[in-house]
Amino acid sequence: MMKRISILILCLSCICADAQQDALFSQYMFNPFAINPGYAGSRDAVSGVLLHRNQWVGLDGAPKTTTLALHSPFKGKHFALGFNAFNESIGPSINNGAFMTYAYRMRLPVGRLAFGLRGGVFASRFDKGQLNYNDPGDQFDTDGVFQALAPSFDFGLYYSTNHIFVGASVSHLGEIGASFDDQTQTNLELNRHYILSGGGAIELTKKLVYKPSVIVKYVAGAPISIDINSSFLINKVVWLGASYRTSKSLVLITEFNITDFLRLGYSYDMIFNRLSSYNNGSHELFIGFDFAIKKQQSVSPRYL
Repeated sequence: MMKRISILILCLSCICADAQQDALFSQYMFNPFAINPGYAGSRDAVSGVLLHRNQWVGLDGAPKTTTLALHSPFKGKHFALGFNAFNESIGPSINNGAFMTYAYRMRLPVGRLAFGLRGGVFASRFDKGQLNYNDPGDQFDTDGVFQALAPSFDFGLYYSTNHIFVGASVSHLGEIGASFDDQTQTNLELNRHYILSGGGAIELTKKLVYKPSVIVKYVAGAPISIDINSSFLINKVVWLGASYRTSKSLVLITEFNITDFLRLGYSYDMIFNRLSSYNNGSHELFIGFDFAIKKQQSVSPRYL
């Protein structure tokens, strides 16, 4: 199975290959900043999330991703700043990135609209020594560790009120790439990703809030992916929800508001396609915090 994953990674890395590259997140509704730089500052607090995703447990070479995100508005200003960093391993490759975000926020007669721009560097390390080839004379059968570094820029729009939100973002705007190895034409290519998201919060009772949401993702060379989520907030403490992904996945999600400023989240992905025979699902765990900008002011759990 490692051979299958490795060959897949090699194919995705070769020139002119297109596929989804950005990390997959199941708890996007609790961490919108990961997919949209326009969300920066929307929690009206110094907000951060540390998240780890272990995808397709039991499958050699499966993706493992760790991300850190921080963002905050500035009092009396119409802007917010943010920072993202990630580390991801997929078979013989290791990807890292670090990005800064600037978001301009403006009040409308109803709600708020924000524009966010994120920029940074995307680094990839590719170990060809981990690959196995049936043909010993294959031109790609060369040992060595290859590295590439490329700039990357994302843009996002985010509109929200107290009850609804709509977002749109695009990553890797310039589709800038870099070469791992000119001899074998193995390149790092950053393909543009498009994301639309939307949802809302409906207070059914004082102790029960319903939060539906949807996200649509598209990248050239891959089918459109749609996630549909329904979550319930019970007594302002526990979120329970489930998502259906069009790639034939069911995701079970929960989040706990431990205190006014600390929250924990967990999700488990079950897949029902041919890959299900080779793995035990995917796990995603995150810890989030929100510190009030003003002293002696608590941060209430947010619906959006």
